[in-house]
Amino acid sequence: MIIDEKTLQDYLDGKLSDRENEEVQAWLAGHSDDPVVNTILMNSFEGCRVEADIADELKLSDTKRKMGLAGKFLPRPAIWLSAAVVALLLALPLAMRIGYNMHKDPAPIAWHETSVPVGGTQDILLSDGTKLTLNAGSRITWPERFEGSSREVFLEGEVMAVVTKDPEHPFIIHSSDVDVRVYGTTFNFKSYHNSTIVETTLLEGSVYMDVPGEKGRREVRLLPGDIAQYDRSEGNVSLNRFATESYKPFTEGKFFNFFNVPLKDIAEDLERSFGASIVIADNSIANQRFLAFFTNGENLDEILRLLARNGRLRYSNRDGTIYLYKR
Repeated sequence: MIIDEKTLQDYLDGKLSDRENEEVQAWLAGHSDDPVVNTILMNSFEGCRVEADIADELKLSDTKRKMGLAGKFLPRPAIWLSAAVVALLLALPLAMRIGYNMHKDPAPIAWHETSVPVGGTQDILLSDGTKLTLNAGSRITWPERFEGSSREVFLEGEVMAVVTKDPEHPFIIHSSDVDVRVYGTTFNFKSYHNSTIVETTLLEGSVYMDVPGEKGRREVRLLPGDIAQYDRSEGNVSLNRFATESYKPFTEGKFFNFFNVPLKDIAEDLERSFGASIVIADNSIANQRFLAFFTNGENLDEILRLLARNGRLRYSNRDGTIYLYKR
């Protein structure tokens, strides 16, 4: 049997008989330092990489597209080798050395994605011990484990996060246009794709909020008791204070904290939390701002009645749909 490049490739592709396989293995055992053998094996491994690269890129691109993050970098998983190549790596001294070099890359990382239905919340425990609670209508993508210099997840919606402290590996939440970076802290981050306001509320630690600006992106630092709001319609950021001891997050019940928030955003929050249908019948009130806190377990009707007390709006319920009007 002549052992040439085609024979070696057929061996790697599993095209030889059992007797021919034995002959090739015996030949390889005596030619482990042959540069031709080295080249053929590496080319085979690279072929596996290319095929896996394409599959992984398609999967991750679809994830970013669904979350409105098409322009964001999403860490790419390491590559699976085919079963035939893995078997070869375990069998041959030369392949063992090649396999060692290739497996310096991280093991493949699986990415998970979940969505929270209207009216619900969901708890997620990450591999580093970080605890996330997602609010209604949220979607998040996260890795089964963190590797590299940072811990990154991708969110559309609202999350209450208790991040495990790690000064060497910042925890980063990416949304469509605003990111937050922390090292170990407790905070609430809210970034629904159709909302005017993107909001970070800090209870403990420190947070850096990265937002778009006229001269490029800029970073806003928050301290405990700070609430930072990025206004998508105006392109500006406001930083205000709140009393952390009286703050009640949504994780403790259907509590709402509206810090100078447009009625449009408030209506969307109430729809997601109560499963209601709310229509702003008069566009002139859609961007009216409200400063209101509902932390006593108020139901939807009570919240609307209290909002209407300011004299700027009224509401009605017709056939299960709530309509908001200018007073």
